[in-house]
Amino acid sequence: MPEISVVIPSFNRPELLERAVKSVLNQTFHDVEIIVVDDASGEGDILSRVEKYSNVKYLRNETNRGACYSRNRGISEAKGRYINFLDDDDILFPEKLEKQLYCFKNNRDPSLGMVTCHANDERSGTLIVKQNKVKGDVHRKLLEKFAVSGIETMLFKTEYVKEIGGFDEKLQSSHEYDLLIRFTEKYTVDYVDEVLTKEFRSINQISTNFDKKIHGAKYLYKKHDERFKSVGILFWLKMKLKLWFLLFRYYVGKIFGEKFYRKLL
Repeated sequence: MPEISVVIPSFNRPELLERAVKSVLNQTFHDVEIIVVDDASGEGDILSRVEKYSNVKYLRNETNRGACYSRNRGISEAKGRYINFLDDDDILFPEKLEKQLYCFKNNRDPSLGMVTCHANDERSGTLIVKQNKVKGDVHRKLLEKFAVSGIETMLFKTEYVKEIGGFDEKLQSSHEYDLLIRFTEKYTVDYVDEVLTKEFRSINQISTNFDKKIHGAKYLYKKHDERFKSVGILFWLKMKLKLWFLLFRYYVGKIFGEKFYRKLL
């Protein structure tokens, strides 16, 4: 059985998918299975890119079900003790899995469930370094920050991801944030203080479906309302204000366009 499973959902982006797959194949740690979940792309497009690689397991959804369903399907098929989720337009640097696994093996905290790292985020040619300096119990910090820096940066213990139920398929946005809220309620985190992944995003690509953003924000805050309240009434009020501001921005974007939405960032 492999030590690590890497789950890559993909939809109609065969060239990018192959780049992502190669970044896993080029890892310095080799005991890895790759699970590609084709979310009902054009017939044969994805399969033709991955069938030549012997250690890639190919799964195909009969209909387009979205990232959460595809990741959960990958989780159910994963045989590795650890699991990494990789979007098809991102890549892992060669030592990523080896260094994070070393961190796991040399951390004596029995509740350690996830190790992250930093990421290069390239937005329309502008390189931004996302730093994930998080360690220990970060549940409150995650609740307050309402942010996640790259699902691909994180290596999880597979059994713990399964224990919390994986990704919420009802969510139309903020899937990773929801997962981490539930995950860090039970488990601690650590990090490798290096840039070990790269995200490729164009400004026009990043979650500009405002209907999904609006639905996601409302659903997420309703789902975790009691968690916010358990921290304290002032914290709960602060998060309500954040929700209202988020919704204001999203409605501005929906009515007036992305240009006006980005002016409010």
